[in-house]
Amino acid sequence: MECFPTQRQEAFLLGQRHAFEFWGGVPRIAVYDNLKPAVLQVLQGHSRREHDVFLHFQSVYRFEALFANVHAGWEKGSVENLVGYARRNYFVPLPEGTDLETINVHLGACCLSDQQRTMARQTDSIAARLAFERRMLGPLPTHAPELALVVEVLVHSTGRVRFQTNDYSVPIQYAYQRLTLKADPFRVRLYAGEELVADHPRCYEKCQVMEDWRHYVPLLLKKSFAVPWASALRHGELPPAFEAARLDLVAHRTDGNREFVRLLDLCLTHSVEAVETALTQARTQGGWSADTVRQLLNVASGQQPPAPPLDPRAYPAYQRVMPLPDLCAYNRLLEVQP
Repeated sequence: MECFPTQRQEAFLLGQRHAFEFWGGVPRIAVYDNLKPAVLQVLQGHSRREHDVFLHFQSVYRFEALFANVHAGWEKGSVENLVGYARRNYFVPLPEGTDLETINVHLGACCLSDQQRTMARQTDSIAARLAFERRMLGPLPTHAPELALVVEVLVHSTGRVRFQTNDYSVPIQYAYQRLTLKADPFRVRLYAGEELVADHPRCYEKCQVMEDWRHYVPLLLKKSFAVPWASALRHGELPPAFEAARLDLVAHRTDGNREFVRLLDLCLTHSVEAVETALTQARTQGGWSADTVRQLLNVASGQQPPAPPLDPRAYPAYQRVMPLPDLCAYNRLLEVQP
C-alpha cells in the first residue's frame, strides 16, 4: 500500500510497479475499474480503448488487463473491503505533520505486519498464501521501465524551465539550452545528456516558482549588486546565520555582497551545515572573510596538508660558511661627534 500526491497516470503506473516488486512477481490478469489513466473510451462489454502508455506498461510486465463493468461495484467488492480495512486500521487517526515518504514507510511496515493475520474462513496466514501464490506469478522485467513523464524543455534567460505552468530552476550556465525533464509523482529532474543537473520536489499548484539558490551562485559572483533582491536567496532555505553574516560584511566592507557570494560558493563543495559551523566560528574571531571560513573548513575536514620539512639541499646558498661579523664597527657609535 502506498500514498501519492496525485492520481495522474505516472502515479497510477508507479504504484503498480511497486506492488509487483513487493509481491516479487506479476499476476497473469489484473482487474481494474474504468479509471482515466488507463481507459480512453468504454466500449461494449469489457472492451476498452486503452492509453498507449498503459498498453506499453502491460507489454513490459506481460499481464492482461480486465476492466469491470460500469456501475458494477460488486465485481470488485473484495477490493472495496480491503480499502476500508486499511483506512480504519492505518489512517485512524489521520497522520499529521509527516511527509508522504514517512507515511509510505509506515504503510509498508503495516503491510508486512498484516501478513501474519489469518483472514476469516481461512486456515493459513496471508504470508503463507502469498508464498503459495508467488509461484504462479510471472517474472519481473530485467530492467524496470521509465514511468516518469519525459519532455524536452528550453531553459530561459532566467535559468528556469516551465513544466505544467510551474517554473523550475537549473544552473544558470544552461541558459538558452535544451534539457530533458523527467517528472515522477514526487520529483522533477532535469538532465543535460545523461548528467543530472537539477532536482526539485514536484509542485502541483499553479504558476509557482521552484528555485535552488545554488544554481545562481556563478551569476551572483559577477553581479553581486543583485544579492539583496535575488528571489532564490530570499525564498531559499539558508539558515538565518547567513543573512546575519551578509549584513555584517556589508557594514564593514565595500564589497560585502560579493564576499557573501564567495561564502555561498563554499556551499557548492561543502554541506550548508558545515559552512554554517565554520562561519559561526569565524565570526567569533573578528575580521573574518570567506577565506577564513574556507580555511576552517579545510582544517575541519582534514584537507589542510601538513607543512613538509625543509630540505637543506633545496637551499644551497644557505649552506656556505659565513665569516664572523666584525663587531669593531660598533665602536664608532662611541665617538663624540663635533
